[in-house]
Amino acid sequence: MYRPRAIAMAIAAVGALLAAAFVPAAANAATTTYEAENATISQGAVNSDHAGFTGTGFVNYDNLTGSYVQWPVSVAVAGSTTLTLRFANGTTTARPMTVAVDGTTVATPSFAGTGAWTTWATTPVSVTLTAGTHTVRATATTANGGPNVDSLTVGDSGGGGGAPSASELLAKLTSCSQISSGKYKTDSETSRTIPVCGLSDAVFWKADMDIDCDGQRTSQCNENTDCCFQADTAFHQSDGKPLNAAVLPYVVVPSPSSTWDYRKFGIAGAGVVAVIYNNQVTYAVVGDTGPTDIIGEASYATASSLGINPDPSNGGTDSGVTYLFFKNSKVTPIESHANAVSTGEALARQFVDNH
Repeated sequence: MYRPRAIAMAIAAVGALLAAAFVPAAANAATTTYEAENATISQGAVNSDHAGFTGTGFVNYDNLTGSYVQWPVSVAVAGSTTLTLRFANGTTTARPMTVAVDGTTVATPSFAGTGAWTTWATTPVSVTLTAGTHTVRATATTANGGPNVDSLTVGDSGGGGGAPSASELLAKLTSCSQISSGKYKTDSETSRTIPVCGLSDAVFWKADMDIDCDGQRTSQCNENTDCCFQADTAFHQSDGKPLNAAVLPYVVVPSPSSTWDYRKFGIAGAGVVAVIYNNQVTYAVVGDTGPTDIIGEASYATASSLGINPDPSNGGTDSGVTYLFFKNSKVTPIESHANAVSTGEALARQFVDNH
């Protein structure tokens, strides 16, 4: 549920449609997974005491700044690709890491808590690589060290086969053909300045990001951490439970109104969304609905994956976020972020190639 950022920060300061399922054309991209236990490890250990990992184990970072895991990766064709880190963080504190390619930092995701050490999540980082061998290093930036890291998956690059970069997507979204009958506010105290823009196969808007923490109660999202917490989401998991905002990247759409009705434009629960911020792309699903006059909200996990402060009381960002919805798309099951990423990457590549 939306909560005005200004009000949320004040509280923190004082208290401390039935859319047809879309099956994308088969992408040319292949992926290679590199297990963390086979990488170069500095100040960490290979463990296997938390279930759900792949391979023979995972890397448990030492609790200090500078601990890292480094992989040698091979790229056959130059171009854009996605580096996806699979991790678990059983604490309530984010454990940010820099992700560097050949010594140059390309992103600093926050790696928020996943609810348990046995609950694994993924964080994607978009990069452009030349053909050849590269080193990818994930380095802890705080004294807590990094999360437990299971693997690194590298998408195929170039030739129109890999996932497009943030800049490739944004280059296709430079002009707006407004499809909403009016504009939206980014917060309750602001004026209406945000239009909903339409293309033949997509809908997008450029706004801020407020943090949605509704759904399942977790250590990150509950009545104590979020003044406006609601224990439900508009769309539910395959088991009938609400979504888990702390683990699943999802986006909130405005509830239907005279301004705009998302259901009439090929958007439905579990639809695929590319969320773009600070030269990064994360793939999410349509997971909840919000006020009829406000736009720009996503789950705790969405913010975390983009390096945005995910705290529901004082997090989010005031601008710079682009939300790109692929019409008539659907992730099954809705709670599978891995399926959102694979479907999203294929749809994003198709979108870029067609525009």
